Amino acid sequence: MGANKTKINKTVLRDLVMRTNRSSEEIKAMNAIFRRHFPNGKIESPQDLWRCLQKFSLVPIGYNDPTAVERLYRLFDVQNRDQRTDGSIDFFHFMIVSHILERGTAHQKISLYFESLDVNRDRIITREDLQECLPPTVESQQLIQQLLKQWDMNKDGVVSLDDFERFINTNPSLSPMFVSERERLRMNSVSAEQPTDIQQSEHYIPANRNPFVTSK
Repeated sequence: MGANKTKINKTVLRDLVMRTNRSSEEIKAMNAIFRRHFPNGKIESPQDLWRCLQKFSLVPIGYNDPTAVERLYRLFDVQNRDQRTDGSIDFFHFMIVSHILERGTAHQKISLYFESLDVNRDRIITREDLQECLPPTVESQQLIQQLLKQWDMNKDGVVSLDDFERFINTNPSLSPMFVSERERLRMNSVSAEQPTDIQQSEHYIPANRNPFVTSK
């Protein structure tokens, strides 16, 4: 009877096959590994998420360092924020978000980042939202002011998804984090022919700095 608890629900399996383009066999195998590491079926800390992503070789671009794990956890948490209050991530939402980060379109990835910062879910990013995402320091307040100024592309006083997407699309240094899988493969094939120092300067985004701050 206990073994049945580790089996994935047929409806959930069918949904994941459709939304991640993975085979049912692959999803079942991943679920078995997930439940072996998380017997209660939930990831409950940023450190556990990092361990799980490493286990499945799904650490996304721009997060190749554990120092970014808190920010990464927020991305996974956003998909089921309205469905539970314990801050955990179940297998279904782990699979959906990891698919978006690995294989999603640029718009899907940008929308995910936007939603992770829109804490109160009112479809705009405000100072209050960012204050919830950053520690209460003087440096954070300065950063928030800078971000809101940069992201508000149409200068109407609020940051909408359209503003946020336009900001990303007009800053080439951010593009490696958001391009589609096909475009990333193209970029990799091009950068493979370039000197190492050029590859790093154009495509590398350190995980220990905020990726959305530009020098403007």
